[in-house]
Amino acid sequence: MAEVLLFHHAQGLTPGVVEFADELRRAGHSVHTPDLFDGRTFDDIETGMSFVNELGFSEVMARGEQAIAQLPSALV
Repeated sequence: MAEVLLFHHAQGLTPGVVEFADELRRAGHSVHTPDLFDGRTFDDIETGMSFVNELGFSEVMARGEQAIAQLPSALV
């Protein structure tokens, strides 16, 4: 099975994203779901994107790079 890296969307690591990751896990895949927003989630995309703009897109990218630094290079 595949080793999958699943980044969340602008609303953060929401229950829907976690459920999708769990679905992939139940299918036998290994799934990594880094939380780039430190536990914060948002009710809509606009609010999430405001947080991204406040944080800075380069910071979000750096958090993503840091999250995958210890993962194998063969990811889906």
